[in-house]
Amino acid sequence: MSWVDIRNPEQAEPWFAKQTPERQCLMASRGALRVIVATCAFAHPQRRMLMLACLRAALISSIFGSRNLPDPSSIRREAEAARAAIELAVSNAGRVAGHHSSISEDIVAIDAAKAIGASAIAVFSPDDARLAFWAPLNGIHNEVPYDTVFSFCREDIAQGEGDLRNSPIWNGRSVPSSFAQRTQSWLSHIDSQTDWSFWHRWYKQMTNGTFQEWDLAIEVAKIPDEVWEGEDAVAKVAEAIREIEARRAEHFDRPDSVPELNQKKLLEHVRRLLIAPDMTALAAEGAADTLERAIAQYLKEAPANCLPDALAHLEGVPSLFRRIATTVKSAERADAKEARLATDVEALNAKIARLESDLRDARAKTVHGLFTQSALKAAGTAFGASLGGSLGLTVSHFFGEWPSDLTLENFRGWTSDLGTAEPKPEAATLPPSYEA
Repeated sequence: MSWVDIRNPEQAEPWFAKQTPERQCLMASRGALRVIVATCAFAHPQRRMLMLACLRAALISSIFGSRNLPDPSSIRREAEAARAAIELAVSNAGRVAGHHSSISEDIVAIDAAKAIGASAIAVFSPDDARLAFWAPLNGIHNEVPYDTVFSFCREDIAQGEGDLRNSPIWNGRSVPSSFAQRTQSWLSHIDSQTDWSFWHRWYKQMTNGTFQEWDLAIEVAKIPDEVWEGEDAVAKVAEAIREIEARRAEHFDRPDSVPELNQKKLLEHVRRLLIAPDMTALAAEGAADTLERAIAQYLKEAPANCLPDALAHLEGVPSLFRRIATTVKSAERADAKEARLATDVEALNAKIARLESDLRDARAKTVHGLFTQSALKAAGTAFGASLGGSLGLTVSHFFGEWPSDLTLENFRGWTSDLGTAEPKPEAATLPPSYEA
């Protein structure tokens, strides 16, 4: 791609106008994500409303930029409502400007908020897309040196559309120092409050280029307007998100590789397991130990503070194995123990089915660009073919199925995919200082 001087309107404007609407929207979304922290330093209730409105708009912008929404018009009304909410919040926040922060900070926040509002409807308006993309240059230049932010925007231009979608918003380089401290402070603050937990996860994963929960994001974007309104909006939105997540947890497309257990056969199998309780408990505890070691190894070597999204359900499997061991070794009556063990095995079956479902969806999107080189190596080592085989054998034993009938094909296939996956750039760490 030829070099474009985006500081020169005579070059920049024609170049941007020639881009596809999808690329314009993607670049607008990245611009919005870079400046959103400028709206997140407010303690006053009106300013919390501005922050929430900006988060909603940036979420919608990221959905459009992800190309995971076949028909953007399906949430156009929500996009326009999000921008209108920002305009109202900007007006209300302006009334208390200067009372809880510096005047310059308020000006930067308002400029950033306007750009984020534009990003929400960028897919429908090239002018708004351009405004959002140029926000880091035009809206926050008082806080971040012009040439510093220009360099990140220039790198966006140089990348292909596919690579850009999975690239950290700071392109794997250090976050500008003027934003690093504010970002870390904001993330630490919302991490300690359950009402902001979704936004904490979403923002961190978006900035690192790893967010994949687009179906959830769309449902959050479609939360009714009235829930986003009022001084208790943060709590109302959080409750609505929790309800969405609970509903999604209950209903999923069960993969063929992990069918539901036949109740009659399960009870017969449970009785066989209880004939040798010591061996059954030992097998369950051994499986729990193996999985816990694999998870700990990944977290240590990645390095990461959580499993990849596709393996999130794996984290709950060791505790289910330990519950099975506890039930088997209990002194309950035989009939009560059989019923409890059957319930434990069914819970294990549901958890493995959810794991396979998530892995199936992840494989459909490929694992390219979702892991750094170190994370790929750690995942391949910790969750490689040997673990896939042992997990399949162990759950088959407790489900009463032949291993050939319970393939865990998506777990094995996903770990095989890791071997040929292309790593993404290393994400920036916080709080570093930017070095030109």
